[in-house]
Amino acid sequence: MNQLTNQQFIKQTYFTQAQMRLTRLASRFFEDAQAVVAEAEVIFDAMLPTMAYVEKPQHPLASALFICNVNLSLYLALKQRGVDVHAFGNALLNGLRRAPIPPQPELSEEALQAQLSAFLQAAQASQTDPQPGEDVFEVVEGVDFDWGYNVKSCALCHSASQHDAMEVVPYMCAVDDVMSDKNNQGLRRSGSIALGAQHCDFRYQRGGQPQRLSEQYPELIRISGQDTTN
Repeated sequence: MNQLTNQQFIKQTYFTQAQMRLTRLASRFFEDAQAVVAEAEVIFDAMLPTMAYVEKPQHPLASALFICNVNLSLYLALKQRGVDVHAFGNALLNGLRRAPIPPQPELSEEALQAQLSAFLQAAQASQTDPQPGEDVFEVVEGVDFDWGYNVKSCALCHSASQHDAMEVVPYMCAVDDVMSDKNNQGLRRSGSIALGAQHCDFRYQRGGQPQRLSEQYPELIRISGQDTTN
């Protein structure tokens, strides 16, 4: 696929298919939610030409960035209308907590090993040939977790900094904790780049005790009226 085709694919797959969710989220703040989403769409379209991973949407970390940039575009549209970052962050996290998440299919050992191999290759490539705006990350092995990795340079931070919106990134970091809780992945982290750490550490242990960022950084991720309903 060429650059324009990739952009159209990413918009259709990640923004267009999220419009119902974005409209529900925007409606928490304004009655004209569709107008807000239309503004977010314009912002997302402007992001696409320089968005990381557009030329390689199958990269293991590409989908996470695309989803975060969709959320970022909505935040920017709401920010222009005076919505506070903590109000948006709480609405985002509580919406995800309520959303039904279909069970993830069990992968065969062969498929799992192929997935891990692709992740490892992408990690090595990010370190030996880092690309502007993309994640730089490394796989970490250990005995007290199933698998883990460190992000040394964050693609989402790059996107947010381009739009003077770093304040919202901690809430997007907390999205990983919500998704881990919903899938019983036992994610443990001590920090993230957006929270002032040197790197973002991810340690997964299925069924393990999670270590959530919001509990460690309450001044930056202010959870109020938390709704834990699944």
